[in-house]
Amino acid sequence: MLQKLVINKIINLLSKNFKLFKLMKYVEEPNELDHKVLELENRILKLEKDSHPPIFTKKDKEDIEKRLDLFKK
Repeated sequence: MLQKLVINKIINLLSKNFKLFKLMKYVEEPNELDHKVLELENRILKLEKDSHPPIFTKKDKEDIEKRLDLFKK
C-alpha cells in the first residue's frame, strides 16, 4: 500500500516536471491543426461535389490548336 502511494507521488511529480499531462492532452485530443485539416477536407469534398467535367476534351483541344496553327501560317 505504501509502495503504491510512493509510486503515484513520484509519477505525479515527474509528470508535472516534464509537462506530460499537456503533452498527452495535445496528442490525444483534437487541436487547432486537426480542426483546420477537417475544415479543408470538407471544402475539398464540397468543391468536388460542385465541380463539373471539363468543357473541352483532349481531342477538342487538339482540333483548336490545329486551326490556330493554320491561322498563324
